[in-house]
Amino acid sequence: MGVGLSSGTGRPGRHLPRRDDPIGSLTGGLCERLRLRPGRGGTIRAEGRRVDALAFAATVERAAAGLSQRGLCLGDVVGVLAPVSPDRFLATYTVMAVGGRALPLSPASDPDVQCAALAETDARLLMVSADLAPAALELAERSRVRQVISFGDALGTTPFEELLRPSPDGTGYSPSRGLFDNGILGYEETGAGLLTTLYPHSDLMARFVALRERLELTAEDVVAVDERGEEATRVALVALALWTGACVMTGSRCPTPEGRRVTVRCFPEPERVAAPGLPV
Repeated sequence: MGVGLSSGTGRPGRHLPRRDDPIGSLTGGLCERLRLRPGRGGTIRAEGRRVDALAFAATVERAAAGLSQRGLCLGDVVGVLAPVSPDRFLATYTVMAVGGRALPLSPASDPDVQCAALAETDARLLMVSADLAPAALELAERSRVRQVISFGDALGTTPFEELLRPSPDGTGYSPSRGLFDNGILGYEETGAGLLTTLYPHSDLMARFVALRERLELTAEDVVAVDERGEEATRVALVALALWTGACVMTGSRCPTPEGRRVTVRCFPEPERVAAPGLPV
Protein backbone atom coordinates (compact mmCIF):
# COMPACT_ATOMS: atom_id res chain seq x y z
CA MET A 1 0.00 0.00 0.00
CA GLY A 2 1.20 3.50 -0.77
CA VAL A 3 1.15 6.16 1.90
CA GLY A 4 0.46 9.86 1.56
CA LEU A 5 1.62 11.96 4.50
CA SER A 6 0.01 15.29 5.25
CA SER A 7 0.58 17.77 8.05
CA GLY A 8 -2.74 17.65 9.85
CA THR A 9 -5.23 20.45 9.44
CA GLY A 10 -2.61 23.07 8.80
CA ARG A 11 -3.43 25.10 11.88
CA PRO A 12 -0.37 27.16 12.85
CA GLY A 13 -0.87 26.87 16.60
CA ARG A 14 0.74 30.27 17.26
CA HIS A 15 -0.62 31.51 20.54
CA LEU A 16 0.71 33.61 23.38
CA PRO A 17 2.06 31.25 26.07
CA ARG A 18 0.31 30.96 29.42
CA ARG A 19 1.79 29.76 32.66
CA ASP A 20 -0.55 26.78 32.60
CA ASP A 21 0.06 25.85 28.95
CA PRO A 22 1.48 22.40 28.21
CA ILE A 23 5.24 22.29 27.62
CA GLY A 24 6.43 20.26 24.66
CA SER A 25 3.57 17.76 24.74
CA LEU A 26 -0.03 17.92 25.88
CA THR A 27 0.90 16.66 29.36
CA GLY A 28 4.26 18.42 29.70
CA GLY A 29 4.13 20.24 33.06
CA LEU A 30 0.77 18.74 34.08
CA CYS A 31 2.20 16.69 36.93
CA GLU A 32 3.92 19.72 38.48
CA ARG A 33 0.76 21.82 38.10
CA LEU A 34 -1.36 19.21 39.89
CA ARG A 35 1.19 18.81 42.67
CA LEU A 36 1.11 22.57 43.26
CA ARG A 37 -2.68 22.57 43.34
CA PRO A 38 -3.67 19.67 45.59
CA GLY A 39 -7.36 19.00 45.73
CA ARG A 40 -8.04 20.51 42.30
CA GLY A 41 -7.02 17.51 40.24
CA GLY A 42 -9.70 15.59 38.38
CA THR A 43 -10.00 11.95 37.41
CA ILE A 44 -10.01 9.80 34.29
CA ARG A 45 -12.41 6.89 34.41
CA ALA A 46 -13.52 3.77 32.61
CA GLU A 47 -16.03 1.09 33.48
CA GLY A 48 -14.87 -0.26 36.85
CA ARG A 49 -11.76 1.93 36.99
CA ARG A 50 -10.88 5.37 38.34
CA VAL A 51 -7.47 7.07 38.14
CA ASP A 52 -6.63 10.38 39.80
CA ALA A 53 -5.25 12.95 37.38
CA LEU A 54 -2.08 13.43 39.43
CA ALA A 55 -1.35 9.69 39.47
CA PHE A 56 -2.06 9.56 35.73
CA ALA A 57 0.27 12.48 34.95
CA ALA A 58 3.04 11.10 37.17
CA THR A 59 2.77 7.73 35.42
CA VAL A 60 3.11 9.42 32.02
CA GLU A 61 6.37 11.04 33.13
CA ARG A 62 7.81 7.86 34.64
CA ALA A 63 6.84 5.78 31.60
CA ALA A 64 8.28 8.40 29.24
CA ALA A 65 11.59 8.18 31.09
CA GLY A 66 11.38 4.39 30.82
CA LEU A 67 10.84 4.51 27.06
CA SER A 68 13.77 6.89 26.69
CA GLN A 69 16.03 4.56 28.64
CA ARG A 70 15.00 1.75 26.31
CA GLY A 71 16.17 3.63 23.27
CA LEU A 72 13.06 5.34 21.88
CA CYS A 73 14.34 8.13 19.65
CA LEU A 74 12.75 11.46 18.80
CA GLY A 75 10.21 11.01 16.02
CA ASP A 76 9.95 7.22 16.43
CA VAL A 77 6.46 5.80 15.82
CA VAL A 78 4.77 3.68 18.50
CA GLY A 79 1.49 1.88 17.81
CA VAL A 80 -1.28 1.97 20.43
CA LEU A 81 -3.93 -0.74 20.34
CA ALA A 82 -6.55 -0.22 23.04
CA PRO A 83 -10.17 0.89 23.28
CA VAL A 84 -10.89 4.49 24.27
CA SER A 85 -9.85 4.16 27.90
CA PRO A 86 -7.26 5.44 30.40
CA ASP A 87 -4.76 2.96 28.90
CA ARG A 88 -5.14 4.40 25.39
CA PHE A 89 -4.57 7.96 26.60
CA LEU A 90 -1.75 6.91 28.92
CA ALA A 91 0.09 5.25 26.04
CA THR A 92 -0.53 8.13 23.62
CA TYR A 93 0.60 10.86 26.02
CA THR A 94 3.63 8.82 27.10
CA VAL A 95 4.86 8.44 23.53
CA MET A 96 4.44 12.16 22.85
CA ALA A 97 6.08 13.08 26.17
CA VAL A 98 9.28 11.30 25.15
CA GLY A 99 9.29 12.98 21.72
CA GLY A 100 7.74 10.17 19.70
CA ARG A 101 4.74 9.89 17.41
CA ALA A 102 1.78 7.87 18.62
CA LEU A 103 -0.18 5.78 16.12
CA PRO A 104 -3.49 4.96 17.85
CA LEU A 105 -5.08 1.98 16.11
CA SER A 106 -8.81 1.48 16.19
CA PRO A 107 -9.63 -1.97 17.60
CA ALA A 108 -12.49 -2.03 15.08
CA SER A 109 -10.12 -1.67 12.11
CA ASP A 110 -9.48 -4.65 9.88
CA PRO A 111 -6.25 -6.39 11.00
CA ASP A 112 -4.85 -6.01 7.48
CA VAL A 113 -5.32 -2.24 7.73
CA GLN A 114 -3.79 -2.16 11.22
CA CYS A 115 -0.82 -4.14 9.97
CA ALA A 116 -0.39 -1.88 6.94
CA ALA A 117 -0.44 1.22 9.16
CA LEU A 118 2.25 -0.24 11.42
CA ALA A 119 4.41 -1.33 8.51
CA GLU A 120 4.13 1.85 6.49
CA THR A 121 4.98 4.08 9.47
CA ASP A 122 7.87 1.79 10.44
CA ALA A 123 6.55 1.27 13.98
CA ARG A 124 8.83 -0.99 16.01
CA LEU A 125 6.92 -0.86 19.30
CA LEU A 126 3.26 -1.54 20.10
CA MET A 127 1.50 -0.69 23.36
CA VAL A 128 -1.67 -2.68 23.97
CA SER A 129 -4.43 -3.35 26.48
CA ALA A 130 -4.13 -6.82 28.00
CA ASP A 131 -7.30 -8.17 26.37
CA LEU A 132 -5.98 -7.29 22.91
CA ALA A 133 -2.51 -8.75 23.46
CA PRO A 134 -3.12 -11.84 21.24
CA ALA A 135 -4.13 -9.57 18.35
CA ALA A 136 -1.11 -7.35 18.99
CA LEU A 137 1.29 -10.30 18.91
CA GLU A 138 -0.18 -11.39 15.59
CA LEU A 139 0.29 -7.86 14.23
CA ALA A 140 3.89 -7.93 15.42
CA GLU A 141 4.49 -11.11 13.44
CA ARG A 142 3.22 -9.43 10.29
CA SER A 143 5.01 -6.07 10.67
CA ARG A 144 8.29 -4.63 11.88
CA VAL A 145 7.13 -4.41 15.49
CA ARG A 146 9.76 -5.98 17.72
CA GLN A 147 8.26 -5.44 21.16
CA VAL A 148 4.72 -5.44 22.54
CA ILE A 149 4.14 -3.66 25.85
CA SER A 150 0.93 -4.67 27.61
CA PHE A 151 -1.16 -2.97 30.28
CA GLY A 152 -1.47 -6.10 32.39
CA ASP A 153 -0.11 -9.63 32.31
CA ALA A 154 -0.14 -11.22 28.87
CA LEU A 155 2.06 -14.04 27.66
CA GLY A 156 4.66 -12.93 25.13
CA THR A 157 4.49 -9.23 26.06
CA THR A 158 6.47 -6.85 28.25
CA PRO A 159 4.48 -5.52 31.23
CA PHE A 160 3.96 -1.76 31.18
CA GLU A 161 5.10 -1.66 34.82
CA GLU A 162 8.66 -2.35 33.66
CA LEU A 163 8.76 1.16 32.20
CA LEU A 164 8.13 2.56 35.67
CA ARG A 165 11.26 1.16 37.28
CA PRO A 166 13.79 3.72 38.53
CA SER A 167 16.54 4.63 36.09
CA PRO A 168 19.89 2.93 36.87
CA ASP A 169 21.71 6.25 36.37
CA GLY A 170 19.11 8.40 38.11
CA THR A 171 17.93 10.25 34.99
CA GLY A 172 14.28 11.19 34.83
CA TYR A 173 11.72 12.85 32.61
CA SER A 174 12.32 16.19 30.90
CA PRO A 175 9.38 18.03 29.28
CA SER A 176 11.80 19.56 26.78
CA ARG A 177 12.07 16.23 24.97
CA GLY A 178 8.53 16.73 23.71
CA LEU A 179 9.51 19.97 21.99
CA PHE A 180 10.83 18.04 19.04
CA ASP A 181 8.96 15.98 16.44
CA ASN A 182 6.11 14.52 18.45
CA GLY A 183 2.43 14.20 17.60
CA ILE A 184 -0.28 11.76 16.55
CA LEU A 185 -0.57 9.79 13.33
CA GLY A 186 -4.00 9.09 11.88
CA TYR A 187 -4.74 6.68 9.04
CA GLU A 188 -7.50 5.91 6.58
CA GLU A 189 -8.07 3.79 3.52
CA THR A 190 -8.42 5.62 0.21
CA GLY A 191 -8.73 4.59 -3.42
CA ALA A 192 -4.98 5.09 -3.74
CA GLY A 193 -4.11 3.01 -0.67
CA LEU A 194 -3.49 3.89 2.95
CA LEU A 195 -3.23 7.60 3.80
CA THR A 196 -1.51 8.58 7.04
CA THR A 197 -1.84 12.07 8.49
CA LEU A 198 0.50 13.65 10.99
CA TYR A 199 -1.03 15.93 13.63
CA PRO A 200 2.06 17.59 15.12
CA HIS A 201 2.25 19.27 18.50
CA SER A 202 1.47 22.68 16.99
CA ASP A 203 -1.83 21.33 15.63
CA LEU A 204 -2.72 19.59 18.90
CA MET A 205 -1.96 22.77 20.86
CA ALA A 206 -4.13 24.79 18.48
CA ARG A 207 -7.01 22.41 19.21
CA PHE A 208 -6.26 22.57 22.95
CA VAL A 209 -6.40 26.39 22.95
CA ALA A 210 -9.50 26.56 20.74
CA LEU A 211 -11.36 24.11 22.99
CA ARG A 212 -10.28 25.99 26.11
CA GLU A 213 -11.68 29.21 24.75
CA ARG A 214 -14.89 27.68 23.42
CA LEU A 215 -15.86 25.28 26.22
CA GLU A 216 -14.56 27.20 29.27
CA LEU A 217 -14.13 24.01 31.26
CA THR A 218 -14.09 24.05 35.05
CA ALA A 219 -13.26 21.48 37.70
CA GLU A 220 -17.01 20.83 38.01
CA ASP A 221 -17.32 19.55 34.46
CA VAL A 222 -17.79 15.92 33.44
CA VAL A 223 -16.33 15.24 29.97
CA ALA A 224 -17.45 12.14 28.05
CA VAL A 225 -15.36 10.62 25.24
CA ASP A 226 -15.84 7.35 23.39
CA GLU A 227 -14.81 5.65 20.15
CA ARG A 228 -16.63 8.15 17.98
CA GLY A 229 -15.00 11.29 16.66
CA GLU A 230 -11.53 12.34 15.55
CA GLU A 231 -8.56 11.04 17.52
CA ALA A 232 -6.57 14.29 17.56
CA THR A 233 -9.53 16.30 18.88
CA ARG A 234 -10.32 13.64 21.48
CA VAL A 235 -6.71 13.62 22.73
CA ALA A 236 -6.66 17.43 22.95
CA LEU A 237 -9.99 17.52 24.81
CA VAL A 238 -8.96 14.92 27.39
CA ALA A 239 -5.68 16.76 28.00
CA LEU A 240 -7.59 20.01 28.51
CA ALA A 241 -9.92 18.30 30.99
CA LEU A 242 -6.94 16.94 32.95
CA TRP A 243 -5.33 20.40 33.06
CA THR A 244 -8.64 21.89 34.23
CA GLY A 245 -9.30 19.32 36.96
CA ALA A 246 -12.47 18.01 35.33
CA CYS A 247 -13.71 14.43 35.40
CA VAL A 248 -13.14 12.42 32.20
CA MET A 249 -15.38 9.47 31.34
CA THR A 250 -13.92 7.14 28.70
CA GLY A 251 -15.81 4.57 26.64
CA SER A 252 -19.50 4.11 26.05
CA ARG A 253 -20.07 2.03 29.21
CA CYS A 254 -18.42 4.27 31.81
CA PRO A 255 -20.93 5.20 34.54
CA THR A 256 -21.45 8.85 35.43
CA PRO A 257 -20.04 9.86 38.85
CA GLU A 258 -22.73 9.71 41.52
CA GLY A 259 -24.77 12.88 41.73
CA ARG A 260 -23.24 14.39 38.59
CA ARG A 261 -24.13 14.56 34.91
CA VAL A 262 -22.19 14.76 31.65
CA THR A 263 -21.63 18.42 30.79
CA VAL A 264 -19.36 18.12 27.73
CA ARG A 265 -19.41 15.56 24.93
CA CYS A 266 -16.74 15.00 22.30
CA PHE A 267 -18.91 13.74 19.42
CA PRO A 268 -19.79 14.82 16.78
CA GLU A 269 -17.83 17.92 17.79
CA PRO A 270 -16.83 18.86 21.34
CA GLU A 271 -19.77 20.76 22.79
CA ARG A 272 -21.21 21.75 26.12
CA VAL A 273 -24.49 19.95 26.80
CA ALA A 274 -25.12 21.16 30.35
CA ALA A 275 -23.85 23.73 32.81
CA PRO A 276 -21.40 22.40 35.42
CA GLY A 277 -22.60 21.92 38.95
CA LEU A 278 -26.29 21.52 38.15
CA PRO A 279 -28.07 18.78 40.13
CA VAL A 280 -29.00 15.61 38.31
